[in-house]
Amino acid sequence: MTARTGRVPHHGPVTPQCPVECLLTVLSFHCFNPLTRAYDAPFAEPRTVGDVVDLCASRQLRKIRGLGPRRISEIEAALVLAGLNLAGHHKRPRAGRTATRPGAPSAAHPREDPCPQEPQP
Repeated sequence: MTARTGRVPHHGPVTPQCPVECLLTVLSFHCFNPLTRAYDAPFAEPRTVGDVVDLCASRQLRKIRGLGPRRISEIEAALVLAGLNLAGHHKRPRAGRTATRPGAPSAAHPREDPCPQEPQP
């Protein structure tokens, strides 16, 4: 497996405007090749790192043949490792799953104010 020829990743900060080849420094070829070729996907190949971030945020990466949950997690981790802020991109939670961590109060049931008689930590 090889990357496209003629392009060499740079060694500076990765920005959304960078070509997708800049992710070669943080992605394995097992992820990079299916991602950049968008095998059997209903959309065009991503050309920039920003395109990859958008596909990640819109949960479209799973439509690429060869990218399962493990590879998608690698891509998400690589984007964070590259210094990109994925928190700014809103993901909708999957149906049947909560957006909060287990045991945390949900927005529908806010935590009650503590008793004023109890000592505060």
